Amino acid sequence: MPLRHCSSAAFLRRGSFVPGRPPERFGGRSRETVLLLSSIMLVCCLSDYRLSSGVQAAETYADPNAAAANPDFIVQGEYVAKDRAMQVVSRGEGEFDILLFAGGLPGAGWDRTPAQKLEGDADTVADLVESIGLKRIVRSSPTMGATPPQKAIHLFDGSQESLEKNWKPNAKRTEEGLLQEGATTVQKFRDYRLHVEFRTPWMPESSGQARGNSGVYHQGRYETQILDSFGLTGADNETGGIYTVRAPDINLCFPPLQWQTYDVDFTAARFDDAGKKTADARMTARLNGVVVQSDIPVPNATRAAPLKESQEPGPIFLQNHGNPVRFRNVWILPKDAEKEARRPHVPGFERFYGAGDAASVAGGEVLIASLGCVACHQGKTHLPSKQAPDLSRAASRIRPDALLAMIESPHQTKPGTTMPDPWTGVSEEDRHLQARAIASFLSVDQGVLDRPGDTAAANRGEQLYQTIGCRACHDSLDDSATHLATSVPLGDLAQKYTLQSLTAFLADPHSVRPGGSMPRLVSGPVEARDLACYLLRDVVLVPGGERFQYKLYHGNWTRLPDFDALEPVSTGAMQELDLAVSKRKNGFGLVIETFLPVQSSGDHTFHLASDDGSRLTIDGKVVLVHDGIHPATEKSATIKLAQGVYPLKIEYFEGGGQQALKVLVDGPDFKRAELASLVIGDPSAKAMEPLVPIHFKADPALVEDGARLFQSVGCAACHKATGSSNDVAVRAGLRSLHELGSRADSGCLAERPPAGAPDFELTSLQRESIKLALTAEKQERTSAERSQSMLTVFNCYACHERDGIGGPEPIRDPWFTTTTPEMGNEGRMPPSLSGVGDKLKEEYVASILNAGANERPYLKTRMPGFGDSSLHTLPAIWADSDRRTEAEIPPVDLASTVMESHGRKLVGDQGLACIKCHTYDGKGQDSVQAIDMRKMPQRLREDWFHRYMLSPQTYRPGTRMPASFVDGKSALTDVLEGNPASQIDAMWQYLSADNPKPPVGLSATAIVLKPNDTPVIYRNFLSELSPRGIGVGYPEGVNLAWDAESMQLVQIWQNDFIDASKHWIARGQGTQSALGDMLLKVDPGLPLANLQEVSDPWPVGLGRDLGYRFLGYRLDESRQPSFRYRFGSNEVEDICLPLGGKAGERGFERTWIIRSDDPDASRVLRLAVGSIQPLGDGRYRIEGGPMLTIDDPAKAQIFDVDGKQELRVRLPADPEVRVRVTIRW
Repeated sequence: MPLRHCSSAAFLRRGSFVPGRPPERFGGRSRETVLLLSSIMLVCCLSDYRLSSGVQAAETYADPNAAAANPDFIVQGEYVAKDRAMQVVSRGEGEFDILLFAGGLPGAGWDRTPAQKLEGDADTVADLVESIGLKRIVRSSPTMGATPPQKAIHLFDGSQESLEKNWKPNAKRTEEGLLQEGATTVQKFRDYRLHVEFRTPWMPESSGQARGNSGVYHQGRYETQILDSFGLTGADNETGGIYTVRAPDINLCFPPLQWQTYDVDFTAARFDDAGKKTADARMTARLNGVVVQSDIPVPNATRAAPLKESQEPGPIFLQNHGNPVRFRNVWILPKDAEKEARRPHVPGFERFYGAGDAASVAGGEVLIASLGCVACHQGKTHLPSKQAPDLSRAASRIRPDALLAMIESPHQTKPGTTMPDPWTGVSEEDRHLQARAIASFLSVDQGVLDRPGDTAAANRGEQLYQTIGCRACHDSLDDSATHLATSVPLGDLAQKYTLQSLTAFLADPHSVRPGGSMPRLVSGPVEARDLACYLLRDVVLVPGGERFQYKLYHGNWTRLPDFDALEPVSTGAMQELDLAVSKRKNGFGLVIETFLPVQSSGDHTFHLASDDGSRLTIDGKVVLVHDGIHPATEKSATIKLAQGVYPLKIEYFEGGGQQALKVLVDGPDFKRAELASLVIGDPSAKAMEPLVPIHFKADPALVEDGARLFQSVGCAACHKATGSSNDVAVRAGLRSLHELGSRADSGCLAERPPAGAPDFELTSLQRESIKLALTAEKQERTSAERSQSMLTVFNCYACHERDGIGGPEPIRDPWFTTTTPEMGNEGRMPPSLSGVGDKLKEEYVASILNAGANERPYLKTRMPGFGDSSLHTLPAIWADSDRRTEAEIPPVDLASTVMESHGRKLVGDQGLACIKCHTYDGKGQDSVQAIDMRKMPQRLREDWFHRYMLSPQTYRPGTRMPASFVDGKSALTDVLEGNPASQIDAMWQYLSADNPKPPVGLSATAIVLKPNDTPVIYRNFLSELSPRGIGVGYPEGVNLAWDAESMQLVQIWQNDFIDASKHWIARGQGTQSALGDMLLKVDPGLPLANLQEVSDPWPVGLGRDLGYRFLGYRLDESRQPSFRYRFGSNEVEDICLPLGGKAGERGFERTWIIRSDDPDASRVLRLAVGSIQPLGDGRYRIEGGPMLTIDDPAKAQIFDVDGKQELRVRLPADPEVRVRVTIRW
């Protein structure tokens, strides 16, 4: 019923507020719901009055006090619950658009799945609030009220003075001290940071661009839009958008009449001396503290801009679109964009502390750690300090000119680097000379090997870069890519590395960069080379010179001729395996020669594809022959090659038809690489032209000076190098961190560092944050604070959220992908770290931090390995802050095998069906491939597992994991009496067992033999039995395996019988194991023997070898088999009848019938071997085996034989003897 038609009586029936009645006890509703309904009653009354009296509310509200009189204003807004959120958008006349978000509000937990959109009235809103448990909130931007930093211009502070001083005469100020729309600054600006606080009006009956429209025009040319776009999709003409250029990454617009903030970093377009534009204007915009536009190029002035694009500075213009948008606290900080671009880029600082303009202790601590301050300034911090690269073999991995450039001018060479410029106060000439000396010192007896790459590897590498996690920390490499302030700069990799050196670095980054600042993501050298080929593609994919020498022959052959006996018609050189050099379609042959350098010893596999015949020879030895007339097909062969350079020859002929020749190579460091990318034309491997020209050459005369400078300039404080000590002598005379606090304006923290002090190119915010951290009172950090700081320093928040902080930035969100789209965000987003110390075992956390992990096969982004880094304290920190021990695990008086059997059933397809989504020991069904169940006990704490299974949504809001125990009850009442806690314990015990049977239903191709009314007999190859094994499955749920070679009952087990697929599908090889569980071995050997004394040694060997003969088996009327055999004068019948019931009651009643006409027969029956515990009344418990009950206990005796106990029975010499034993387990 629409709100405007509600009556007071209707509200009373629903449980609305009644004066004098305590709201806490009204209608069973929560207090907050009652208060909301009380407000709605007021809405109803006002609405009824408005309609009956003909009074219409104003369409536009510029002031919240006036809006409060409109009933709809009370209902609209934002609401949150633990894992859900709601936005309610007023459309006037009591009607609302309602958006439901999973995870939380946009910018505050929303998992970015499409919002569910509803339409309704206030009743609808109230029902949703109560059913979901929502609370109404009012968010505030973290930059709200930001204080202008030093050197900023406070364009409007609410005073008339600031209005008249900074704004043109048409600007207006309201009585409340707010700036109205339609204002233009007097000053003009080039590059700057702008802070604007704005408030859109409430215009419930308006829509589109007529609803709270304004905009901020930067330089009067480029508009960041302002609009009441609360609850909309977030388009380029809505708040957060660069008008007509780009939509915001996320719609962070707050409800109307709520103050919001824009923080915009603007870099003006660049023009040359002739007035030609050389670079577009760029903008980074934060809406309500969240980056929604990151370094976005704006190609031209946006629509309706007051000024055309030019190289002249321009004003700030607040657009008048006819709607009463209000502004306050407007300030601008002019900046040097080029210098600011050179600042050290520390992603954690940029994301969490660089968005505002207020210095912070926490931000300063992150910078102190990330800039490696303790390398020079002794002191103690609670954060691990970043370690600089090891330069011991720098010249073997870095191109000479890149090494010199980085030493000489680090900030120009790699903008954003955390390496300081050590040459403050040094002339350009001396800087160059001293840098050459250090580069010469680092290049002693070293050099790089330059080799081309191949396109196929680069294509694979591009996929890796886009998916495995590289882009969580680094920018896209597309030419038009946005450069994010929160990205770690890569610099010009192609000018720095060769293919070989970058491959080695990516495969083992910790050997060069200790401390974990660059984690390991690739799975091995093959992926490392693929990734390197992509990163260096601009250099290594160019044609690499004439690497092949060839001889061309003409002739018609059906097989390869002896080319040595023929005269070539021509010779030449080529860059690739190019058959076009023949200039013929048919009737030609080629002998192609080159040299193959091998860097890594080991197996090399060559794949030779040709149409027609071909042969591959390496070092004079034939590796592959693919001769004859045939279509294009491939042959492969593997040989071991040690380090060195090998002559390689290819012989080929084309008889007719199509022509093809291709060679691919797999090596220890690469796979299916084009041969052309590996070979060289020079057998010395030295004459190959470098892919990047080399200008700098190490000067031996400068090496000694370089070694001295490496120490004196301070390089040795951070870097290791051969021939240089890294000791405290380097830091002699430098103040400690504690002493820096009292003189924080000097040295490297000065605005202009003095001569001799390193220059980090710090911004004022970075300097002030470090100073604040140095002067702050030292306090013991909580575990939560230490965790947050470490996750910030190591940029873990780029992928992971913890306690509401971090997670992928909106602009990076699309880069996180999945193999299983139907899993939604859970299938593509790295897991939350909230409560991870409660969830995961400490040793497991330590192992994945060290080596990385890829436990979620559906998740393309990988967990990188940080090596033996300073993160080793994190597992203990998380355990201290997160760990809980709250699960109630009831004691169960059942054997572990019984519990494991129950657990196996529960995870199988006839239980809770865990295997429908989860893999098990690497195997799974063709559906969702969730985390491997077999690994869970290695990863998870048992206490957490119990709690999680009872309520998955509590621990992972929004998970697709179904609740198996709804309302604390189990649907499987036949397992452990339906007790959820016991069932969870059974699953844990099953998954924790040493070698449990796979869950039933794991294999989609299984052919499960199921005995329904009568036993099923399976005669095939059974595990641990001879080829004459016989399996029998019984409807009672027990099974056995009897061996006709050894005449013994070898195994018994319960539940499922046999999966016959191995032998019934294409007669597969190998043996088949029992499918069920609770498997026990029974007879330790031959059960019957002729012995003179009951304690004599038992005969050893197979029954057939000892004269035992199998006589077959008989089936009675119910198809129960009895096994028959003869030894000596004895004929034996072994009958096993099944016993049903629940676990602990099941078993077999086993009867031996022994017949003999020998009156002197001396027969002994052996029932068990091992640790035997007599229980009385003929009952015996066998350790690791079943419990036996013998009908005539007087006959059984326990003997010690060779250190073991044996349970034996002396049989009388009667013509027929019957012995009956009950077996239960």
